[in-house]
Amino acid sequence: MSKIFDLGRTPEEWSAKLRPRGVELSPRTLRSKARAHGQYFAIGRAIFITPDQMDEILLREARQLAGDPTPAPRPSVR
Repeated sequence: MSKIFDLGRTPEEWSAKLRPRGVELSPRTLRSKARAHGQYFAIGRAIFITPDQMDEILLREARQLAGDPTPAPRPSVR
């Protein structure tokens, strides 16, 4: 099977996985951030986010919070 399907998780799955670690991130917010940074795969209306993409979302969000004026380029991933 594809690595995307093996490794990728839906925003709902990521949200549930992060909750026990004390991170409250709604699937809707994660979906929005994934789209904003171009870090997701979409099949129809379904969105899958791989661990590498999740790392990239977190890094880019941290850069934005730190006020980095040069955000990383957004790759087109669809």
